[in-house]
Amino acid sequence: MSRWFRSAATPKAPAMVAEEEDAHLQQVEHALLQLLNDDIAEADRILKQHNSSYHHLGRGISNFIASMLGVEKELLKDAATTLQLAENKTWEDMKKAQASPAAYKSPIYPPGTEYLLCYAISQLTSAICAVLSGSVTEAVKGFYKLRKAYLTLDGIMEIESNYLKKRTGSKDGSLASPTVPLGHAPRQGLANSPPSSSHENQSKITSELGANEKTSIEIQNYPNGSAGNEPRTSDLECDIENLSLHNPTRVESKLLDIDPASVGITSHTDIFIHSGTRLCYGILLVVFSMIENPLFNRILYIVGFKGDRERGTRYLWQAARFNNFNSAIAGITLLGYYNGLVGFCDILPTDPGADDDLAGYPRAKCKVLLTDMRKRYPDSRLWKMEEARMHAYNRNLAAAVKILADNSDSNMKQIAVINMFEMSLTTMFIHDYELCARSWIQCSELSSWSPTLYAYLAGAAYVEMYRNLRESDPTTAAQYKEKATEYIRKGPPMAGRQKVMSRDLPFDTYIVRKVAKWEERVKMWQLDLVDAIGVSPLAEMIFFWGGLKKQDAALLEKTLDILKWERVSHAEKFKDDLDETAIHAVINAAVLRNLERRDEARDFLTGKILNHDRHEFKGHLKDDWTCPNAHFEMACLAWKEKDLDGADHAAKVNDCFEWLEKTQKWGEEYVLNSRMSVKVSTALNTVKRHKKIMGM
Repeated sequence: MSRWFRSAATPKAPAMVAEEEDAHLQQVEHALLQLLNDDIAEADRILKQHNSSYHHLGRGISNFIASMLGVEKELLKDAATTLQLAENKTWEDMKKAQASPAAYKSPIYPPGTEYLLCYAISQLTSAICAVLSGSVTEAVKGFYKLRKAYLTLDGIMEIESNYLKKRTGSKDGSLASPTVPLGHAPRQGLANSPPSSSHENQSKITSELGANEKTSIEIQNYPNGSAGNEPRTSDLECDIENLSLHNPTRVESKLLDIDPASVGITSHTDIFIHSGTRLCYGILLVVFSMIENPLFNRILYIVGFKGDRERGTRYLWQAARFNNFNSAIAGITLLGYYNGLVGFCDILPTDPGADDDLAGYPRAKCKVLLTDMRKRYPDSRLWKMEEARMHAYNRNLAAAVKILADNSDSNMKQIAVINMFEMSLTTMFIHDYELCARSWIQCSELSSWSPTLYAYLAGAAYVEMYRNLRESDPTTAAQYKEKATEYIRKGPPMAGRQKVMSRDLPFDTYIVRKVAKWEERVKMWQLDLVDAIGVSPLAEMIFFWGGLKKQDAALLEKTLDILKWERVSHAEKFKDDLDETAIHAVINAAVLRNLERRDEARDFLTGKILNHDRHEFKGHLKDDWTCPNAHFEMACLAWKEKDLDGADHAAKVNDCFEWLEKTQKWGEEYVLNSRMSVKVSTALNTVKRHKKIMGM
């Protein structure tokens, strides 16, 4: 009977064994690389084999990648749930690793740092899901997590920085200095506190960096956001009030010029920590540097984030040098940044050192990176898509279309969606209207992210087919006219289905306003919808999506052709409409600038837009984006003219800068201003860098 009175023994958690944990890490890295190489079944099989922290995080990242590529609400929810489980598990294992004598001991990082990095990654990816969920409440929680991840990564970077300074014996090898005096504020770095709603408990991790040298980092307690322990509003408000006292360390590194092995970064786990920290930290710095949206900027300001494009891209290049999953994601991020965001911008470095400017477009480095990644992952559809983008950036759209057409059979639906989106844009840029319309319709069948945009662009392609045959083949033209009307009217009712921070997508707003203007004309002028359309809506979209930078001379001339008034039904009704002539002038000027016909471009801007008061372009259903875009075009002209024979280089650079400042300080929101803000921020960085180089 004594067995009934025995005390229940609490089972001990199995001790951590460094070799076993490293095997789990390698297994998960292999699975995620299989995912990138388009072998989804194998990746899924491997990720389900164990329940280690790495496997939990691997499943979360797999779901996260799928949700990011497709940006589907249900996928975002699934990813958030899986990532929350990973967040809880990695926290538990970090504490175990700190206490277990058999756990991995790094000569660089404190015990458990590998799990702390996983914890930060799960928070970072979960935060992105929250921001994209469409809910302001979830987005605020997301920014809260983002801040914790940011400070954790910052702490790991500082530890590594101290180690590198000791190993290299030079302060220049890696520097750490506060961006502003910290005063009496406690240093925040690695989040090393158990889940709790209290912000007052503090703990320390002691890291041995040498025989007799120890570095302590103070950590503040934060809730981990697990179920039932979400941050309360009062917690968030309290946290935000104190943010100004807690500034992350500015860690700079020239490690791109140092062989990691030469400074002791050789073990598999240390390489994982080193590359993973730089990957995440670099992404955050680059993304924060490019955000110009007032709402997001306000939040970032309150939370204490500050972007740094040059530093961020440097960290990403450092992360991209290894043969692991972190390196692959760093490569995707870099090529996406250069071929997508930077490739979208018009004012980029032109000085002899431009190819070495990591924040600009280091063409040679990008080519080498893409070649390397294609060799590593020959079956990956992602790298083939990036190859197509690079061809597009080099104005070789024919090659881009061929690659995209052959790249549509990905095993991952989300990659197929984004490939089709790229295909749709590219066919729009090459003026293949039939294929363009089919591609946008197929986009709508594959993805529910922006049905308004897909329908509108299909309709815009049919408008061009109608205009091509309006006089020569009225019967066929009538069929295209009917299709154009169907798809253009199909778009607006679907607007608002997807939101970010409870706001409609920018192009949804633009399209709803545009179609409402046309419908108003239909009633006023007693015309069919398609005949109430003025300037080519397809040419407008080519302009907005950066297509003019990707078109060669022949395609640019084709864009000029579809802008001609004689293609428009009842052109006389539009030629005296300032709203319509301004759209016509801005797009013509941009095309002519790309054709090196700068004087003609300037004439359009000064004679059709800049000679009017800016307030004339605002009002009911007006396209208020034209005037600020005209200012930006003037900046682009000055930048192009600065290097011409006989030009006053300094005067042109200053002229460019002045136009950019006017655009940046517009003072009023306008349709699609977020797209312009990306161009302006990149341009200002470029001009400031150039002035510094030139000693201006």
